[in-house]
Amino acid sequence: MTTLFQDLLAERFDLLPAPVRRFHTLERELFTGGRAKVSAQGRGFGAAVLAFLASLPATGENIETHVRFTPLSGKCEFWRRDFAGRRYESVMQAAPDGRLIEHFGPFDLYFDLTASPAGLRWSLAEWRLLKIPLPRATTPTIECFESAEGERFTFDIDVRFPIVGHVVHYKGSLAEMPEDAPIFVYDGVCALCDWTVRYVLANEITPSIRFVAIQSEDGRALARKADIDPDAPESFLFIENGRLMKDSEALLALARQLRGPARAAPLARLLPRFVADALYRLVARNRYRWFGRTAACALPAASRAAPEAGADRPSSD
Repeated sequence: MTTLFQDLLAERFDLLPAPVRRFHTLERELFTGGRAKVSAQGRGFGAAVLAFLASLPATGENIETHVRFTPLSGKCEFWRRDFAGRRYESVMQAAPDGRLIEHFGPFDLYFDLTASPAGLRWSLAEWRLLKIPLPRATTPTIECFESAEGERFTFDIDVRFPIVGHVVHYKGSLAEMPEDAPIFVYDGVCALCDWTVRYVLANEITPSIRFVAIQSEDGRALARKADIDPDAPESFLFIENGRLMKDSEALLALARQLRGPARAAPLARLLPRFVADALYRLVARNRYRWFGRTAACALPAASRAAPEAGADRPSSD
């Protein structure tokens, strides 16, 4: 089975350096980490506003960088970048004309791709707002070049806007992170679970938690291992250091991975375990009735379902 970038580049895909090919042959979620240098950023008010609204990285040297690449069904990909706490995310999809579309909030960015033994170049050709083509004169200049240094994946991105000028230029490298990251196995059609996953994504202390919908093949296997019926789950699972946890224990373990109000969750340990579990199960049994269901699985995982075409949120299989 081919992947999004393999389809877009066809035989040209084999020209790319091995690390670039590896990062674009996503069969399961890939966690990466590295460092970046933001060497130039516009100093004007317009550039500062654009950089802030898009959560683009601030100027600096040796910035800790994490990127999560998640394959979605329908040959889409969810990318989530984290530059020392500055986060932005997008969904990649093939356009009917063979270009790459990056869904970035309400904007669709259409890129031409050029593959060579040196690397992969992205060049912005067109952009749209709410599916409406914008005038060519307003189109920013976005150039991205992916290459390799040894076994590491490297990137160099330059963004300029008409009138505003230079907005940001950053470059760096990434390497794959260990696969022993914590795993959050959630109900992909539960509206409450959908909200929980989004909360976790926004508040992870370190962006490393893997998300697996219980309806997916991997999720079903993990659920059965924990004696949970994947067709009628009454608990989510949290797996840390090989240990499977459910009910209130899983909730508290997950909370330890988060910043903000969730850090107060361990106070629930003041309750007897059977009371905490009973309260958890009460909510779990009534979650569809109280909070509703989603039409499709909501977020990235080792396996995830595709978003609707053009949507900017990922889903699980």
